[in-house]
Amino acid sequence: MSYAARPSPARVSAAAAARMPRWILWTLLAAYAFAGLFGRDPWYQDDAAGFGLMWTMASGSWADWLLPNVFGAVIAEEGPLPFWVGAAFVHLFEPLLGAAVAARLTTLLWLILATASLWYATYRLARREEAQPVAFVFGGEAGPRDYGRMLADMAVLLLLATVGIAPKLHETTAESAAVAWIALTLYGVARVLDNAGGGALLTGCAIAALALSRGLAPAVLLLVAVTAVALGQRRWRSAAIIATVAIGVAALWPLLALTLLPQRAAPYFSAWLLWNTQTLSVPGLAELTRIARNLPWYTWPLWPLALWALYSWRHALHAPHMALPATIAAALLLRLLLANAPGEEKLILLVPPLVVLAAFGATSLPRGAANALDWFAIAGASFVALALWSYYVAAHTGVPPKMAHSVVRLTPNFRYEVVAPLLGLALSATAAWIALVVWRVQTRPPMLWRGPLLNAAAVVFLWTIANALFLGPLNHARSYANTARLVAEQLTGAANGGCVVAHHLLPADRALFAWHGGLRFVAPEHEEACPLALHRDRKRSPLDDAPPPGRWELIWEGPGPIRRDETYRVYRRTG
Repeated sequence: MSYAARPSPARVSAAAAARMPRWILWTLLAAYAFAGLFGRDPWYQDDAAGFGLMWTMASGSWADWLLPNVFGAVIAEEGPLPFWVGAAFVHLFEPLLGAAVAARLTTLLWLILATASLWYATYRLARREEAQPVAFVFGGEAGPRDYGRMLADMAVLLLLATVGIAPKLHETTAESAAVAWIALTLYGVARVLDNAGGGALLTGCAIAALALSRGLAPAVLLLVAVTAVALGQRRWRSAAIIATVAIGVAALWPLLALTLLPQRAAPYFSAWLLWNTQTLSVPGLAELTRIARNLPWYTWPLWPLALWALYSWRHALHAPHMALPATIAAALLLRLLLANAPGEEKLILLVPPLVVLAAFGATSLPRGAANALDWFAIAGASFVALALWSYYVAAHTGVPPKMAHSVVRLTPNFRYEVVAPLLGLALSATAAWIALVVWRVQTRPPMLWRGPLLNAAAVVFLWTIANALFLGPLNHARSYANTARLVAEQLTGAANGGCVVAHHLLPADRALFAWHGGLRFVAPEHEEACPLALHRDRKRSPLDDAPPPGRWELIWEGPGPIRRDETYRVYRRTG
C-alpha cells in the first residue's frame, strides 16, 4: 500500500535502487570502448574518409584545417570539428600507435564525453522533486540520491545496450562526435534549471559543436527544441544566452576561413551551404518505409522503454525530466523525417534523448514486461554467441562443412590461425556472460538496473567476442591494403612515381590508396602535370566509364577488394 503525494508512476524501493558496483560499469565501458580499437585498417567507406580528412590535416598546412579535404579533394560537407580533434590525436600519438589507431582514439573521447554527459544529465533530472518516486506509507522508498544514481547508471547501460550504434561509435566519423554533443546539450539544459548562466553557456557551445560536426540542420532543430524547453521553464535569459553563444561560436570557423583564405573559402562555403540545403527533403513513401524498417532494430531496446515513459508519465509531460528529452527527441525525429537519405548517420542522433526517456520508463515498467526484456536479451545474445563460436570452430576445423564453406567464401585467401590472447579474451567474455545469466536466473535480484545491465552486457559480450574471433578475417576482407600496394607497384613501375590524377575516386579511395600505397594525389588545378591516373569505375553506373580527359594509355586494371562491381584502372599519359 502506498500513497502518492505527486503524480509519479515510479514505485522504487530502497532495495530496488541499491548501488551497482562501480567495477561492473567500468568493465563494460572498457570492453565496449577498446574492442575493435586495435588490429584493423581504416575501413571503406565513411571510416576511411574520416581518417583521410584527419591525416590530411595532420600532414598538411593550416589551410587544410580550415577547408577540409582529402589530398586535394574538397569535402564541403558536415563540419571540421571532429577531424580537427582527430588530426591533433594523430600529431600526438602517431609515433607511438600509428596514424590510423591515433585517429581512432577520438572514438574513446566521444564515448567518454557522451556517457559522462548522459550520466550527469539523468542524475540532475532524476533528483528533481517532480521526478521522485512514490512515497510509501511506512517508508522504505528510494531516496533522491540513490534514485538519481540508479537512473544515471541505467542511462549509461542503456546507451551500451543500444543494438545498432556499436559499429558507428567505433568509426572515425562525425556521427560519434554528434552523439557526444547531443548528450552534452542534454546535460547543459539540465544544468540550466539550477545554474542558469553556466548551463546556458555550456548548452550553446554544445549546439555550436554539433553544427561544426554534422551541419546546420540538426543544430538548428536542436536549438529550437532547447529554446522551447528553456522558455517553457521561464528561463528567458538562459534561452537568449544559448542562442547567442550557439550562433557566435558556430560562426567562428567560416569567419576565420573567409578572413584568411577569402578566394578559396568563398566557393567552399557556397558548396557547404548548398550541401546543408540538399540534406533536407520532403519524405516520400520509400523514405518513410526505410525509417519504419530500420528505426526499431537500430534503437532497440530504447524505443519501447521511451514510449512507455511517455505513457506512464503522461500526467507530468511538462516536467523537465520528460519535457527535455521528449522535445529533443521530437526535433531530431523531425530531422530524420526531413532527410533526403535517412541513413544510420541520422538515426544515431536520436539515441541520447531516447536513452534518458528509456531510463525513466524502466522505473515504471510492469514486472512481466521487464522480465520479458531480460529473457529476450539472454536468449538473443546466447543464440548469436553460439553461432559465432560455431563459425569460428568451422573456420579452424572444417566442421561442419557448410559453415566452413561460408566462412571461406566470405574471407578468401585468409589463413586462419589460433591467436591465444584473442581466444582467451573470447573465452573469458563467454564465461562472464554465463555467470551473469546464472546470477539472474538463480537470485532474481530486485534491483531495477538488472534489466539494463543484462541488455548492456549482451551487446558488450557479442561485440567483444565478435572482434576477438573475427576481427582478423574481417579486416582482411574489408582492407584495401593489398589492392593499394598492387596499384602503387603499377604506378611506380610505369613512370618512376610522381603525382597521380584521381579520376572518379571517392574520398575513401584517396585516403586508402594514399595510406596503404603511398600515392600522391593532387588537387584538380594541378592535374595537368601528372603523368599517371587512377580511375574507379562502377559497372552499375555508366557515368564513370570514360577515362580522364586527354590522351591516356591503359596499363593495368583490376577488381576492387570489397565491391565486385568496382574496377580500378591505371592510365599513363601519352600526350
